Amino acid sequence: MLRGAATTFLLAATLEGALVTIDNLSPRFDANGTIMNAHDGTIRWLNGEWWVHAASYGEDGGGDLCDDPPLRGCDSAATHGCGFHANHNVSMFSSPDLSSGSWVYRGDALRCAEVPDCAILYRPHLVWNPSTRLYVLFYNYVSASGKPQRIGAATSASPGGPFTLRTANISNARPVLPSNHHGSMGDFDVLVDPADGAGYIVYSYGPMSLEKLAPDFLSSAGINASFVGGGFGGTTVPTPFAEAPALWTRSVDGTTHYYLTLGHCCCFCWQGSGMIVYRAQHPLGPWVAQSGGADLGCTPGASNPTPVDARTLPLTAQPSPGQGCNYPSGTVAASVSRAQQNFVFPVRTADGGTAMVYTGDRWMQAPDGKKAHEPQFWTHLEFDSTTHDVLPLRWNDTLAIDLAVPQPQFPPTPASRARVPTLYW
Repeated sequence: MLRGAATTFLLAATLEGALVTIDNLSPRFDANGTIMNAHDGTIRWLNGEWWVHAASYGEDGGGDLCDDPPLRGCDSAATHGCGFHANHNVSMFSSPDLSSGSWVYRGDALRCAEVPDCAILYRPHLVWNPSTRLYVLFYNYVSASGKPQRIGAATSASPGGPFTLRTANISNARPVLPSNHHGSMGDFDVLVDPADGAGYIVYSYGPMSLEKLAPDFLSSAGINASFVGGGFGGTTVPTPFAEAPALWTRSVDGTTHYYLTLGHCCCFCWQGSGMIVYRAQHPLGPWVAQSGGADLGCTPGASNPTPVDARTLPLTAQPSPGQGCNYPSGTVAASVSRAQQNFVFPVRTADGGTAMVYTGDRWMQAPDGKKAHEPQFWTHLEFDSTTHDVLPLRWNDTLAIDLAVPQPQFPPTPASRARVPTLYW
C-alpha cells in the first residue's frame, strides 16, 4: 500500500476562512497518510463536515490491490479483471476542510458482496431527502444473474450510516426496448431541487434520460424531462454515446439555473473525456444544449501528456479508440481535465460567494498503477457573467479554494428551513 506525506492539500489560515490548495498532480491522502481509495462518488457538506461517499476497488485474488491493464482500462472487462471485480464497496470519508491528511475513513456504507445480485458496484451518490429527512444512498450495479444493469438505493438517518437497503431496482419511465438496452441504467446523478425539495435522477446506458423521483426517492414518479432535439419523442439527451452525468444548480441574484454536464463514454479510458452542457429553467426542461452541444472539455488536434511525462503507471497506457475526447472513432483531441467527469458541488467562499467545484476521475493514471489509487482532477467552473453559460474547462496544476468557516448549516432543522440557504441541495 502506497504511503507518503499528505501534501495533496495545503491549509493556511485566512482572515475570513481557510485557504485550501488542491494539487491535481498528486492523489488524495487520508488521515493515515494512505492514498484514498475513493472514486466516482459525491462530495457534500453534511452535519458540519465534508463527506465523501465513493466507490472503492478491492483486492485481487492474491490479497493485493489490483493493477490496471497494461494498455486500456476496459481491456479486462470480458475476463472480470481489475475494475470489474465483485469486491467494490461504497466507502465513506469525512473531513472538516477538504484538506489532505484530514480525511478520516468512516467505514463502508455498502459492500457489493452483501447486495443481492451484485456482480460489480459503481458510482454511489448520496442525497438528503427533505420530506423523509433521511439520507438516500444510490448505487449502480451489474447484475450477477444477467439482468439489465440497475440502480438501487439504501437509506439512513445519518450520513455515516448504518444504511438499510430499500430497493434493488429504482423504476424508470424510459421505454424497455432492445434499442434502449432493455431499460438498463448506468452512470447517474441525483438532484434535489432547491425550489421545492423534489428529487430527479439522470442516468445513462444507451440514450441518457432524466426523470422525476417519487417523494421518498425510492422509485420513479414516471415523468420524463424533455430535451430539444432528443430521441424517444424528445425525452432523451441528444448527445450520443454519453455517460458520467452531473446534474446541479447555481443560484444568481435569486434565480436558480439548472445545468446538466456530461461527456462521451470513457470506459476507464486513459485519455479522459470532455464536458458538454445542457441548461434549463426547471429540472423537467425543456433542456437545451449550450453552444450547440459543443464539447467544452476537449481540445481538437491536441494530445495529452504521456504516462512518462505525467509519471504515472502503467507506462504503456494507450487511448481507447472512439471514446471520451476521441469520439467518434478517428477523432484526435485531448481532454483538458485528463479525466472523466465525476461530480460538481458547491462551496461557500470566505467572501460570501459560491464556487462550483468540478471533479473528475483520472483513470489509468495512478502513481503505482493500482486501480484503487487513481487520482482526481478538481477545478472551479467559470461562467459568463451575462448569459450564465459555463465557460470552457481549463487545466490547473493546483486549485485554491477560499473556504468560508463555518459553512452554512445543512441539513436544516425543520424550524430553520425557511431561513437556511439551500446551497447544498
